[in-house]
Amino acid sequence: MQNVAPTRSLTRRSRDLQIVAALVFLLGAALVMAGIALHVFNLVVPFNRGYEIYDLTRKALLLIGAVLSLASLLLALRAVTWRTDNASAYELGEQLAAQLDQRYIFIRNISKRTTGYVDAVLVSTHGVLSLRITRRKGEFFNEGGQWLKRRRKGKWRPMRWNPTREAVAAAIKLKAHLQDYELAQIPLYAVVVFMRDAPEVQLKLQQPAVPVVHASRLIAELSETYFAEDRLSARTVQEIVNLLYH
Repeated sequence: MQNVAPTRSLTRRSRDLQIVAALVFLLGAALVMAGIALHVFNLVVPFNRGYEIYDLTRKALLLIGAVLSLASLLLALRAVTWRTDNASAYELGEQLAAQLDQRYIFIRNISKRTTGYVDAVLVSTHGVLSLRITRRKGEFFNEGGQWLKRRRKGKWRPMRWNPTREAVAAAIKLKAHLQDYELAQIPLYAVVVFMRDAPEVQLKLQQPAVPVVHASRLIAELSETYFAEDRLSARTVQEIVNLLYH
């Protein structure tokens, strides 16, 4: 199995965003300096008819410049924290690589404007499998789309974090992204994967809306669904890989 990530393209996006942040900062700084200069050197006297417009203009320059400077800092922060890989997805990919041949392509850490963030996608002639991967520990109960976690005192409490909702949302965006490129009839599946086995992670499932599995049991648990039959041609598989990887 091919275990890959679009690291180069993500690194390039991070670098491009840093450049944009620098340009926005320079523009904001220039506007702030212009606004300060217009306050220091009054080009219009207070009794002039146009003074109110002049005063409003220099204040606007200060405000807009400050906003742009702040925006540039946020852009720079986003650029330097841009995630270029996913360690959990890489680990899962290596586990699957020991069991699946080269016809399977495991693409991790997908981050596009149209797809949002996706932990990993497994693409093969079986279709597209979107994976929501977590390293969380504990005892979980999943019924339909609802999740509970057993607390220290033994009580079950609803979880704020809902991996089913996140898995479905990622799958919907992926499907829409494929449809935008005339790949409308692609069989797409979703799964929630817990990297840790029992006893660190104990799962109680009752008709889950999305399959929930331990990483070590992923292939076995999906043998009757995703892995059950071939649904795509090798050419279509390559088209999907090219679209998601680049």
